Amino acid sequence: MNNYKYGNKKVYHPRWLADKIRDVLNVNPVIILTGARQTGKSTLITNEVPFSSWRYLSFDDLDVLGMAKRSPQTLLSVKKNTVIDEVQKAPEVLTAIKYIIDKDRKRRFIISGSANLLLMKRVTETLAGRSSYFMLLPFSLKEWHEEKPNLVFKLFKGYLPKEKRFKAVSPLKYIFQGFLPPVLRLDKTDQIATWWEGYVKTYLERDLRDLTAVSSLSDFKRIMEICAIKSGSILNEMDIARSCGMSQSTVHRYINLLEASHLYIRLRPFTKSKIRRIIKSPKGYFLDPGLATYLAGFRSPDEIPPDLVGYLFETLILLHLQIYATLLSGNVYYWRTWGGKEKEVDFILEANQKLIAVEVKLGQKVSYNDIQHLQFFIDNNKNNVVAGIVAYTGDELTYLTKNIFALPWTAFC
Repeated sequence: MNNYKYGNKKVYHPRWLADKIRDVLNVNPVIILTGARQTGKSTLITNEVPFSSWRYLSFDDLDVLGMAKRSPQTLLSVKKNTVIDEVQKAPEVLTAIKYIIDKDRKRRFIISGSANLLLMKRVTETLAGRSSYFMLLPFSLKEWHEEKPNLVFKLFKGYLPKEKRFKAVSPLKYIFQGFLPPVLRLDKTDQIATWWEGYVKTYLERDLRDLTAVSSLSDFKRIMEICAIKSGSILNEMDIARSCGMSQSTVHRYINLLEASHLYIRLRPFTKSKIRRIIKSPKGYFLDPGLATYLAGFRSPDEIPPDLVGYLFETLILLHLQIYATLLSGNVYYWRTWGGKEKEVDFILEANQKLIAVEVKLGQKVSYNDIQHLQFFIDNNKNNVVAGIVAYTGDELTYLTKNIFALPWTAFC
């Protein structure tokens, strides 16, 4: 959760997703809000207007949970608008919600909970045509600092930014720390490592048990660790299976569970280019760089080897691109050709049939050699690309061509 007390004062960091949720209140009577553990779902709906004034029910409360199981319609009949948190603990209320809103389409519900395959299947079956779905991701850096996501939005509207100098900031601290609300307030390295240890332990021992049956938690954790080390690489389940001594079907099922938990993503390739020789296998990434760093076995920023920092920096940038994609109802891809002289662009952000191509560089200087693949991609997608960006660790927004520019990562994130 992202609602903390400093002294006697509560501090809430507004979430960008809240505006998008408010926009659909008159579209569907039910809003489904899901996301990984500790992204701040409960805090959002108890602090953002108008949801903060709605009746709030948490199925973490055993008394409320018992009532939900015994008589869900009675429980839900008290007020017009209701928030139900941790709904996966009593999915039987979904049928009651369907009955209530079919009788009165003015009723409004927000249903929040962590990912659960069986629950989401039940939601889809029971509330089809009646609900809007949202996934809350970890914070972006600008969001945590209560700034607006202006730059990317303006790019899609056709406005290119002016050259400008920024303060150079090393991403290493944030690669290690990550962007979940509770860990963002921690400063000490040992506290951050301890927090992630507890997060992984809780996920394995509680959330995963609720999600589905896993025969061996140690095997599952091993899969997580290998996927973290390979974060940013082409996902080859057969190689992972050989490394772990497991069947490919088991590896496939475990990775599916990670993705269903909103901790991991299979990044699909962008294939709408005119170029035929394009790799079509997904890449695998953990969504939060702090989680990937912890699972890869590093307990301080200084322990991360140089060859892995670049991939983890990519993970950091991907998280922020996913946040923008959520706000823009868009998608994120990667692009790569195969055969001789392969060409690759780290990320393609697509929204409203427009594209932003993003290359990630862990370095303080960007040269023309760094943008060759960006330029190739743009030349082959001229009608759709609005800009090419090299996200880097330097301090200056500077143009290399009329629509390709180097951008300090903090200006982007």
